[in-house]
Amino acid sequence: MPKTAKNIRTTTMAGDDSVAGARRDVAVIMCRGASRRFGSPKALACVGTDPRPLLRRVAGCFTGRFAGGIIVVTTADLAASCRSALEGVPDVIVVAGPAGGDTALTLALAWEHLAALAPGCTHVWAHPVDVPDVAAPTLARLAAESEALPERIVRPTWSGSPGHPLVLPMATLGLLAPEARSWPGPWRDLMERAVADGRCEPPQLVPVADPGVVHDHDVPGAMGGDTAGGLDNDT
Repeated sequence: MPKTAKNIRTTTMAGDDSVAGARRDVAVIMCRGASRRFGSPKALACVGTDPRPLLRRVAGCFTGRFAGGIIVVTTADLAASCRSALEGVPDVIVVAGPAGGDTALTLALAWEHLAALAPGCTHVWAHPVDVPDVAAPTLARLAAESEALPERIVRPTWSGSPGHPLVLPMATLGLLAPEARSWPGPWRDLMERAVADGRCEPPQLVPVADPGVVHDHDVPGAMGGDTAGGLDNDT
């Protein structure tokens, strides 16, 4: 029998920046990486002049935006620390999964959790924990694009580079989740193969004037300022 998450809203949001109608969107913050290049768990690190850890900054991008709230997918050893970092943030659930694998496994774990909830989710906004600088107007633009094309994957681009969040219809996520559970690499590679063999449509790319969609903090050198960092395209 489906389980109901008591701290996830069951009503849709109102307002120009929210996703309304019959949809039930949820943000999935991907927080399972080993952070080898960074040297410590990125989710808990404070970068630049912002005193908040990256996980809380990314959660702030999505707080109050979706009827389905926020799911953080992490590992068992980080789950307690993630919950502490998110203290006071509403509508958040931390899901602890195994270590290892890549973003394909992370999204498979998200799907397994979401598929058991009632009411069901319609769209997942997959977002890495080290990409905290996405602007609110960008999220509104992606929401409008996804509402117009609800069966398509929607992805922002900046200066020709694909970024985040990646808006996935739950049907597409469910189609690929069984394969993603054992896929050794990133979701991007699995998605590209599914597009190549005709199982799903290619992502609808949305050019935005927001470098935050590709600005990641992948190494400690990215801690020095708000414009350092790299291009996070692995999802």
